[in-house]
Amino acid sequence: MNVALCVCTFLLSDYLYLVLLSASSQTLGQMGVHFWSRDFMEVVKLSEKLPPSQMKHAMEYILFFYQGIAAICLARQTHDPKWRAMGEEAATWLSQLKSVSNWNFENKSILLQAELHYADGDLELADSAYKASIKSAHEHKFIHEEALAYELYGIFCYENCLVDKGLKQLLMAIDRYKQWGAMNKVVEVQFLLELVDSADEIYI
Repeated sequence: MNVALCVCTFLLSDYLYLVLLSASSQTLGQMGVHFWSRDFMEVVKLSEKLPPSQMKHAMEYILFFYQGIAAICLARQTHDPKWRAMGEEAATWLSQLKSVSNWNFENKSILLQAELHYADGDLELADSAYKASIKSAHEHKFIHEEALAYELYGIFCYENCLVDKGLKQLLMAIDRYKQWGAMNKVVEVQFLLELVDSADEIYI
């Protein structure tokens, strides 16, 4: 192939990727809003609109993280195998990224595994994985993801009748969200605490 043609092909490829990346950035922003407000059905709907090749770029790992947590929670609530398969795919991708950069991806990968263990009913493995994700996020300075792990761990505890333990985790989540400056999340987790006495499952 002509050298000039090769160069033009590569430039066109990069340009098309940047166009797709720009579009995915808008989707990512929308997914983030729905994710942190726990509107998980909207998260997976948005993720399904992205081309498969676009979802496989390492720079867009956060899309898989949002999608994975959302899908596994939906699978646990609805028992729909579609959501389970989506969550497993996200967990596999994050696990692969962990081998590339343990610092950046370990806590995320472990948190997805914790949610999968919970969906499988393996409470002992889930408990250990939540703790490991919290530890990793703390050590790697991802305070917002440490808060998320505490939140999910607290919900896990409450839904499995470990009320006192769940209270401690949710209070830790509130503290970390405050440090992150996410006051809307503080209010949301405080609201979860108020739901404890009125529902068997609070992850709704």
